[in-house]
Amino acid sequence: MKKKLFGVLASALLVASVLSGCGGNNNGGNSNAGKGTEGSSGAESTQSAAPESGNAGELKPVELTWYYPLSQLQADQEKVQEEVNKLVKAKINATVKLMPVAIGDYVQKMNTVLAAGEKFDILWTGYMLKPEELVRKGAIQPMDALLDEYAPELKADVPQVMWDGLSVDGEIYGIPNQQINGSRYGFIIQKRFADKYNLDTASIKKIADIEPFLAQIKQNEPDIIPFGVFGTSFINPQSHDDKYWVVPGLDDHFYIKTDDPTYTLQRYPEEELDNFRLASKWYKEGYIYKDAATEKANDYLAKGQIAVDFNVTLKPGVEAEVKAKNGGNEVITVPLSDWFSNGYSATTNQSISRTAPNPERAMMFLNLVNTDKELYNLLCNGIAGEHYDKADGEYIKAKADSRYLPNMDWVFGSVFNSYLKEGQPENVWEETKKINSTSEVNPVGAFKFNSEPVNTEIANLNAVWGEYKRGLVTGTLDFEETWPALYGKLKEAGEEKYVTEVTKQFEQFLKDKGLKK
Repeated sequence: MKKKLFGVLASALLVASVLSGCGGNNNGGNSNAGKGTEGSSGAESTQSAAPESGNAGELKPVELTWYYPLSQLQADQEKVQEEVNKLVKAKINATVKLMPVAIGDYVQKMNTVLAAGEKFDILWTGYMLKPEELVRKGAIQPMDALLDEYAPELKADVPQVMWDGLSVDGEIYGIPNQQINGSRYGFIIQKRFADKYNLDTASIKKIADIEPFLAQIKQNEPDIIPFGVFGTSFINPQSHDDKYWVVPGLDDHFYIKTDDPTYTLQRYPEEELDNFRLASKWYKEGYIYKDAATEKANDYLAKGQIAVDFNVTLKPGVEAEVKAKNGGNEVITVPLSDWFSNGYSATTNQSISRTAPNPERAMMFLNLVNTDKELYNLLCNGIAGEHYDKADGEYIKAKADSRYLPNMDWVFGSVFNSYLKEGQPENVWEETKKINSTSEVNPVGAFKFNSEPVNTEIANLNAVWGEYKRGLVTGTLDFEETWPALYGKLKEAGEEKYVTEVTKQFEQFLKDKGLKK
């Protein structure tokens, strides 16, 4: 069965528009990008590419600043930064100030930084902070010239479909953190409970089928949370059948039917709302934690207290990654879909700020992060012998008392440079690349929405969803009682104008792509 609609982080519903203080220059606010704009002297205009190790002295020293999200801030962050800077200084005579932000605070923090016009160099962009929206706000700058001159290795390594996915008005505005580029959603279940209650995984074809197992956990495991939906994550309400494709780049409530040759937009179809209803039911049954709307999943995952979690990317080797986050408990996966893709939906990338004092050196650094395996794994795993031990081949094992364990390799760069974690198959990256090339592709995955005409309405709609989303996705707000009032507020906030603008742009996209006359 083809499964085309999938779970996403709840914050994707509420990707906040970057405040207008960022400026409105559509070229990213830096028309000199790649032309010797480091500082004000143009000192690097004659530098052609990142120097080989040992030639870094040819460049003047600079400090770069890099913002990115982490699920948990790390105790040994400064120690790892020192080691990172030893490598970076030797390669490109630069140091980098690493600025991790708690993932739940990242959008708000970056909106504040960008609105204030703070000078910094690199920021993580993706599903929470969409590059196309930042382009319209003039918050990030184009990279084409910088890539050609300062990161030819990186440019050659990335498939063209990814560059296309990060292009706006014909110019590239982000560097993809290469990883799995397809989605396959389903459940991650602690093996000890699946074994104890003889769970028949073959019988689970849709989300609701897990309910009898949740009931067993609720009845017999008083210290365990049956289903791990919390205030910052949820199952997309449209993830239980194969009737729709989600339209990317919007607010995750627009769809097209798979069998509709007219590609007519669907807004809040009943099938989508059914999972809000399901969340309400499961909350009342006690399958969802009573304080899920205000608590964080990581606090309970780390203790092994969540029996069933929902995941949108059941990729090769995911069991090893999740085990590390799940109190060391082994897990099994139950896919509910085949592999599918939006082509490239720009979910995790790096962009260069329009205020970057050193855009050329920033690009050299990003080239290093994505091509220098030692640097990349230092950022991902910390210091060998102190935070992890090397095992056979490419395998590593984190120390039990490690003070640096982000476990978020996809935040930093291409995961194809990652050391292997215990339990990952040796061919995990080859299998991942195979999935990337064979996943079924969303026919409207290339659609990009220009939010400028309805920025005010989007801000108002986001504010309304902000009032209700945690309660709805965790079931703590009863859907049937809440939806009429919520929808009324959405209409007052500009829902109809927003839908009209989306429809207009989408219809033009269909015509431009030859999908509709």
